[in-house]
Amino acid sequence: MAERLLIKNGKLITTNTVLDGYSLLIEDGIVAEITPGDLKAGNCETIDASDLYVSPGFIDLHIHGGNGSDVMDATIDDLLTVTTFHAKGGTTGLLATTAADSLENILVAIDAVHHAQSKKGVGSEILGIHIEGPYFNFEKKGCHLAEAIRNPAPNEYLQLLDATDQIRLMTLAPEIEGADGLIQELSKRNIVPSCGHSNASYNQIARAVELGLKHSTHLYCAMSGVIKTGPKREGGIIESTLLLDDLTTEVIADGRHLPPELMKLAVKCKTTDRLAVVSDAMRGAGMPDGVYTFGSKNGTEAIVKGGVATMPDNTGYASSTIQMNDTIRVMRDMVGVRLEEAVKMASFVPARILGIDAQRGSLAVGKAADIVLFDEEICVHRTIVGGVTIPTS
Repeated sequence: MAERLLIKNGKLITTNTVLDGYSLLIEDGIVAEITPGDLKAGNCETIDASDLYVSPGFIDLHIHGGNGSDVMDATIDDLLTVTTFHAKGGTTGLLATTAADSLENILVAIDAVHHAQSKKGVGSEILGIHIEGPYFNFEKKGCHLAEAIRNPAPNEYLQLLDATDQIRLMTLAPEIEGADGLIQELSKRNIVPSCGHSNASYNQIARAVELGLKHSTHLYCAMSGVIKTGPKREGGIIESTLLLDDLTTEVIADGRHLPPELMKLAVKCKTTDRLAVVSDAMRGAGMPDGVYTFGSKNGTEAIVKGGVATMPDNTGYASSTIQMNDTIRVMRDMVGVRLEEAVKMASFVPARILGIDAQRGSLAVGKAADIVLFDEEICVHRTIVGGVTIPTS
């Protein structure tokens, strides 16, 4: 690791504009100085970023796997395979995301995450854990294991929450029995409660927000829309998320899960201040076409064909096979969002959702030197995590 690193001549991306011809100095893993033009930094490694964008590193709130491995494989090697692969797509920080499974298997995965977090300079930094499931509405389980879906009970979820201080976000169905207590417990521990894999109505979501619900997982996917009971209609999670300012949300911006008009609607309603992009990548990301499991090696099967993961019966997608730089390209080219706003949704917004925006998520003096250099095609040339260059080839 170079104690001092100078990046010069780049197009620096802020949260609201692009600054051309700027220099950025890194000292001991922290951004020490940002200035227009050249910067005389003395004896240090220098990167000429001419014709490249200098971007804050991407933070992925929702990522299961990649390059053949999954968080639920629960080994250090598998977790480092995931973080190394996604660093190549510009991800500097991520939440290791679990899948619906037994309490025992989730606890083993959590333990593996703890050990993997100590391995620095290998790939994306593991910023914490996203517990996705098993507390879902069975009708909206998606590609998660059917036999693992259950209601939250304190004697189980307190074991889970007491096992680690690294859980940052949990996805659950707010309408199922026991969810109220779980949302309150998560809020008490400063863990972000998120609704997802759920059939909740607007009134149920509004109540959950009063209890502490903060986020909505993969908007439009595995969640209720307009609910019709006889002649009556009420909003579901989709409408609640778009309407309620108290809820942030995320979209799987792979160009497959959602057509442009739905992503444009999300941007219009939530703005780029409350909408994050995520990969929701599974182990088939970066792999040849074939059959792969979602979650553990004993998880449900998914078919990857042409870089798209679907359920065997083709009734739905089974996560994605993208990296975070792909989400920037989709938001810019398919949705028409300005580049700096697409980057903000991949960096500053997820950092703010996690409450770490004072330390990460944008390029500013005093913040962590998590930086991505990419070209006009959003192809990553270099990923820097805490001032350390991660191999991208």
